[in-house]
Amino acid sequence: MRLLRSITEQKLSWFIRSLLGISLLLIVGLSYSYHKINKQLIYFSEKVNHTQRVISAVKETSSGLYEITFLTNSFLFLRDTTYINKSLAALSEFTRITSNLDTLVSDNTVQKQRIHILHKSVDVFREQSMVLLNAGEVSNQSDSFYITYKQLGVEATYIRKLLSDMTDTENMLLQNRLQSKENYSKQILRYNWLIMLVAVIFLSSAFLLLDRELGRNKLYRIELENKIEALARSNSELEQFAYVASHDMQEPLRKIRSFADRIRIKFGAELPDEVNMMLGKIDSSSRRLQSLIHDLLSFSRTVNSGSEAIRLNLSVPLGEARSNLSEIIRERNVTIHCDTLPDLEMHPGQITQLFQNLLSNAIKYQKPDRKPVISIHHELVTGEIIPEIKPAYQELHFHKIRVIDNGIGFKEEFSKKIFVIFQRLHDRNHFEGTGIGLAICKRVVSNHNGYIFAESAEGEGACFTVYLPADSSLS
Repeated sequence: MRLLRSITEQKLSWFIRSLLGISLLLIVGLSYSYHKINKQLIYFSEKVNHTQRVISAVKETSSGLYEITFLTNSFLFLRDTTYINKSLAALSEFTRITSNLDTLVSDNTVQKQRIHILHKSVDVFREQSMVLLNAGEVSNQSDSFYITYKQLGVEATYIRKLLSDMTDTENMLLQNRLQSKENYSKQILRYNWLIMLVAVIFLSSAFLLLDRELGRNKLYRIELENKIEALARSNSELEQFAYVASHDMQEPLRKIRSFADRIRIKFGAELPDEVNMMLGKIDSSSRRLQSLIHDLLSFSRTVNSGSEAIRLNLSVPLGEARSNLSEIIRERNVTIHCDTLPDLEMHPGQITQLFQNLLSNAIKYQKPDRKPVISIHHELVTGEIIPEIKPAYQELHFHKIRVIDNGIGFKEEFSKKIFVIFQRLHDRNHFEGTGIGLAICKRVVSNHNGYIFAESAEGEGACFTVYLPADSSLS
């Protein structure tokens, strides 16, 4: 179930990340396209406004031409001198208007050519108008006057034709640019809806996935609460077992040993050798059973620790363990080398038990003629070097504690088996013990969210490596 949940969570996490990535790419891509289209829309909007200004300027030029023609004719036929000044002012304004067209059509080659021709025609038109204005009354003029008057009309017609062509060109440009502007406006609208649609799809998908995950988490939470409740019941039963083991089971054993001793004392001289041997076996078996019960109680205490973790230097529980083993350390002349140890959050009693069991094993499993030498090393490492570590812990820091001895060692194939409760690698006749010590070590390390591993080669000593988290929140 846990593995299936882990795989499902990984797939869901990958799917959400993929969905987020695709949505972001789509939104970025659409936003970039939106930006380009918006720039084109602004460009064509400006061009439409520019074309309208050109058309307006051409119309103004055409109106100026009409005004000059009207004022000139009015002067010639009415002989009203006020029209001369008006005509001169209109000519000056006409020149300014045509000059303004230069700037407006600077981006259009065809229109620039027409403006160039227009300027020449305007110059001719202005000269001819000045000649007529200076000539006087029409009835008294010569033939050259009438020729000039006729040429003025032809030039005005030509200028109007140029202005009409310019207007047609600008109207055509205006239609094209209006069409482009409309197309880009529609595209902008479509992209707005598309971006909104992508965002809605992503948010809806994310909501549905999160809602489903919340539902699953609710089921997992219920399952976890049920397991916690079952674990609490199991711990309660274990406490009851510990009580029975410490009182009800040990009392009959004490009576068995007591009665065996009384039989020996009372009938010792009369007992056959076979009976003495049987009583000895009863006594040794009772002692061993008491030792097993004692170790089981020790194991149960590590499973259910009611004490609060405190921050302490590892040298403190190590010193306590050495003190508890001081007698055997003196007897076996044991040498212990130890690095400087760190501070960490711990249950001191459990860590003392950990060191005591490791040191006891290192002293016990020795050749009789060899002086025990034990080395304890420390270094700070990251979780990625720890085998079988949880993926979430790989980036965290751990204290790596190695306990190395020069004992008899064991085959590498037993490196995991030795941590199983009641598992022994040697006969009881050679080495005493119940096979619980290393199981207790593993439980203590697990209680601290750590890891323990064993490495060895037969006859070459053993190395027990303990990883304890440096982060107090994991201890």
